[in-house]
Amino acid sequence: RRESVNKRELDNKAFHAYNKQTKLMDKFIDSWAQWCNGSRDDAANMILYHMAKKFPSSYVQNFEMATKKHEKVVGPAAVDLPPDFVSYDGTNDIKWNAKYAELLRYHEKHGNCMVYTKTDLGRWVCMQRTQYQNKAKSMTEKRVELLEQLDFRWRGVPDHWQRATPGGNPRQCRALAAKLVYPSLSIRESLLLAGFPNEELDAVKDPKHTWRTGYVYYKDMVVKKLKDWDTAQRRGARIQTEQLIGILEGDDPDKFEQVFGECSSLLPEFLRNAEERERTGTSGDKSRARAKRSYNETTDDDVHQQNHEYLANKMPRIETVAMDYSTHNYPPQHHQQQQQQQSQTKKERHVQR
Repeated sequence: RRESVNKRELDNKAFHAYNKQTKLMDKFIDSWAQWCNGSRDDAANMILYHMAKKFPSSYVQNFEMATKKHEKVVGPAAVDLPPDFVSYDGTNDIKWNAKYAELLRYHEKHGNCMVYTKTDLGRWVCMQRTQYQNKAKSMTEKRVELLEQLDFRWRGVPDHWQRATPGGNPRQCRALAAKLVYPSLSIRESLLLAGFPNEELDAVKDPKHTWRTGYVYYKDMVVKKLKDWDTAQRRGARIQTEQLIGILEGDDPDKFEQVFGECSSLLPEFLRNAEERERTGTSGDKSRARAKRSYNETTDDDVHQQNHEYLANKMPRIETVAMDYSTHNYPPQHHQQQQQQQSQTKKERHVQR
């Protein structure tokens, strides 16, 4: 079907080019208008009437194209507007104005335009954002003004969310470069060199999880990137980090100021601390302490005695089999009884057969 459509388009283009060069159809219509002593429109009506009667399916296929071209010349046909229709944007676009009226009611109820995207109104809101970003002709200045009167967000996320920085976050790239060039530095020292203040690193991200501080978040990020450094694609943040590494490994006397800026004064102290840790055999990156479980200081004999008392008190009616609790093995008498029962069962089965 796709091949047939492409062939039809090529044939139409070839016929249009041939007719434009030779004026064949114009000559045919002029000669027919002269023969019937009428105008060109009269001749065209007669020809189209014959074509619609003779080739109805082909005529219907081209009807949509003719309608669109007619609307470009004359304008769209008149539309029957609903009785309660309100034109907010000054046009007769029923669908857009109806959705805008629905958005007005949503704004009056909720105070914002952050509609759930899985609804019809939410999908319409997403479409408005897409048309605005793509600078579509349908997104006129009047419509933009109407939407902005409702504090309409042209991005689907709140403004306080950080956008992805092209080339990666500069501070994160500096911290990663510091850790790669100076592996003996702790991750906290690398973050401080990159420009992360102690207040930001010690701030709690989530009140429900007080251990989840800014330092833990950025530490996990650095550890993950260090782990994937050899296999990561060379683009974005990796390219910027490699440039910083090249500066730090170079011979420029101002290389530390170029990379770390005002925080470069912390590097000598951090390197001395790293040497001290290497000499003492300690690590600068301490793992987060975990709460230890408390156990009752009871021996195996105490547990055995408790289990024995429980069985004696809670299950008095059950005939217990004598059992050696030290080895958990049944006595020989019990095995003899089992063997006798099995042999008796085999005899009964043999008699039945």
